Amino acid sequence: MVRPRKYTVDAATATVAFGATSSIHPIRTGGSASGWFTASIDGDSFADARSVSGHLEVPLTGLSSGNLLIDREMRRRLESGAHPTIVARVETAEISASGGMTVTGTIEFIGSEVVVEGELRVVAGPRLVGTGEFDVRWWGLDPPRLLMLRVDPIVTVDIDLPLVADL
Repeated sequence: MVRPRKYTVDAATATVAFGATSSIHPIRTGGSASGWFTASIDGDSFADARSVSGHLEVPLTGLSSGNLLIDREMRRRLESGAHPTIVARVETAEISASGGMTVTGTIEFIGSEVVVEGELRVVAGPRLVGTGEFDVRWWGLDPPRLLMLRVDPIVTVDIDLPLVADL
């Protein structure tokens, strides 16, 4: 049996990408993340779900779309001065039929906390990877609408978190 270990997210290479659709063009932004994860990992799979926990932080000021106007408006709408970080916490987990793990936890974003569920997988390295869809209205955020521009409230989030085992 593989014992649970605590892993630190390698903030230098971790990525979090956000994607949204609009009536004009897709919007993609991304940045880095830091945090930790405790789990029993055996190669490229989870060995046990009972000991899983985690904490991830994504600084809003580090998000970039490559377009200064979009970035400035995003930071204004997300009130990055008052709420500079998205915080995700893993609280419970179950090994899924696909060999990954279904996790439940909270995401704290722009001053509100929402319980969410998502799927994580382990890939060689080890790295945690996952994709989820979230409705920004869950956190009380109205998507932008300006003349012809309409942004869909559903945002896709892709994470790729290289892990370093703590000693």
